[in-house]
Amino acid sequence: RPVPGRPTPQKRRFFQPRPELGHCTNALCVVGNRSLTKGLFLDRRAFMNSYDYRTDPEGKILLNVMKPLIAVCGGINLEYYFSKVDNYKLGAGSKLPHNVMGLIGVANSSDGDLRPGLPLQMIEMHDPVRLLTMVEHYPEVILKKIKEAPELYEWFINDWVHLVAIHPETKEFHYFKDGEFTLYQPLNKKIAKTNDVIKLIESTKKAGSNYILETSIENLPVHIITKE
Repeated sequence: RPVPGRPTPQKRRFFQPRPELGHCTNALCVVGNRSLTKGLFLDRRAFMNSYDYRTDPEGKILLNVMKPLIAVCGGINLEYYFSKVDNYKLGAGSKLPHNVMGLIGVANSSDGDLRPGLPLQMIEMHDPVRLLTMVEHYPEVILKKIKEAPELYEWFINDWVHLVAIHPETKEFHYFKDGEFTLYQPLNKKIAKTNDVIKLIESTKKAGSNYILETSIENLPVHIITKE
């Protein structure tokens, strides 16, 4: 039985090959009213931050929200992104041969270099996509506020993460690119519907290996689930 204030036995067992998945599959960050995502199944892929633009017309609160939010969520996203893209050089490789070095990192064997990223077992099911940050406010307000904080603006202007403004009145999406917002035009005007989720899942092509292009094949297209 775990003792309060002490680590559980699982936290001390470094030989276990399957650690917790943590933020694996993260892809989205939503800053806005809860009604934006009500009824949506986001499959633990989204960071959620409740925010009401009506109480903050000039965006002062929004700036204070986004400064730490993007630094934390963007940092987590890039850690998973680079560890998945090249796990040997930018990640940590397999967890099995790791040894803890001075409680500051891990290395292979007893004299290997410190590994910079996440182990293979943590990112096997992750899709390496840049974080998409969606903010409910007027595009001109968002643009003005992020430019006031150079350390925040660099995240977006350099494409480390993506930014979309959700117009609070029209609900249209405006995509940030090259220093300005542009109205997003969807490729499809309609979303397919299904009343048989099991059949939809079974019809998906299975991945033949752990190669990134193969594992991405398992991603399901967006559907609206209806009742019979």
